[in-house]
Amino acid sequence: MASVQLRPGDTLNIVWTSVQETPLGMKEVESNFAFTYEELLARLKAKGRTGKSRRSGTDGARFSRIVALATNAMRKGKWSTGADIDRDVVFNKLMRKFNELENHEYANITSNAREALSELHDSKYLKPNQKKELKSALDAASIPVG
Repeated sequence: MASVQLRPGDTLNIVWTSVQETPLGMKEVESNFAFTYEELLARLKAKGRTGKSRRSGTDGARFSRIVALATNAMRKGKWSTGADIDRDVVFNKLMRKFNELENHEYANITSNAREALSELHDSKYLKPNQKKELKSALDAASIPVG
């Protein structure tokens, strides 16, 4: 494997060949990309938003990812790694994370997370006091139940 070093003012040329099918038969084509040192540095320094929604870095979005993990674990009785869970502990951690959200972050909770929380409320996995606690949280975030 080759090692490449770039310094200010240098250009990295990446060249590859591929075979393309044309009406006249198969044809080998050479293609390339050229990046200057400055372009690559700018791309690496950028806090990459490419392919991400505008809210992916918010606390509400992070909470949404926690909801996905926690609700799957509650439903299956295991973490995605296969480790057993204690549903009470998972619920308490989920609620603690919810309570850490500031009110303006509720808008950044994804629709999938909202749906999962609503389904969790309606599930058989929660005790009556947990359903009541979750209902209060969902009401605060304007997430409909049932």
